[in-house]
Amino acid sequence: MEKFSRFTDIPSGAGPQRCLSPTRLRELQPEAWAQQDGGPCSGEAEQQPEWTDVQKKIIPWKNYVPDLDLELVLRDRAAKLGKSISRLIVVASLIDKPTNLGGLCRTCEVFGAALLVVGSLQCVRDKQFQHLSVSAEQWLPLVEVRPSQLPGFLQQKKAEGYTVVGAEQTARSAALTHYRFPESSLLLLGNEREGIPANLIQQLDVCVEIPQQGITRSLNVHVSAALLVWEYTRQQARPQAPSRLRSRAETARSGQMK
Repeated sequence: MEKFSRFTDIPSGAGPQRCLSPTRLRELQPEAWAQQDGGPCSGEAEQQPEWTDVQKKIIPWKNYVPDLDLELVLRDRAAKLGKSISRLIVVASLIDKPTNLGGLCRTCEVFGAALLVVGSLQCVRDKQFQHLSVSAEQWLPLVEVRPSQLPGFLQQKKAEGYTVVGAEQTARSAALTHYRFPESSLLLLGNEREGIPANLIQQLDVCVEIPQQGITRSLNVHVSAALLVWEYTRQQARPQAPSRLRSRAETARSGQMK
């Protein structure tokens, strides 16, 4: 105790008292233990009640039945939004940077993608991810598929009828301006530095690239993904019937005449 003697002159009212008496310590009883899985402390959990809802939308791939659960997720989300949801699956398991993942999550949610696949669900707790996603992860279904699991995952989705599209520049890549996305499309995105590895390129049904005019070799992966997701959305949008367009135009003209 001698090494603490120089602090004896600190007044008792200098700050909050955080010490418990021996009697009080003996009266304390342990509470039921609950696993946190590396998540926030109980205080943070109380301040963020919506986290439970986020976790309900996050289903690890190895623990879910794709044929059933994905359909249920699509129907539930479509009912909540009051609009149809696309059948586009965006696979970002090879992407490392949380800023790219956060921006991609926001883009996929805005354009109504069915699912975003990431390499680790821990990314949603990253502050940089959250800064870019602006809570989009609460509305977009996320699935964890690690890079080592991608070959099996892609093969499974192909068996389910999905066309596996790779965002990659190759000698046989189709230009985005000329490519027509099937309704059930899976978009595989490459790593920021290395792109899509050769073993996965062999599993692709088609590679699509974005035509460029400048000298810089490629776009940022999130920017490329945003262009591809938007083009899919544009192609799949149902055009209005000509009769409905004419009726709206006639209504507008009659209103102007009045």
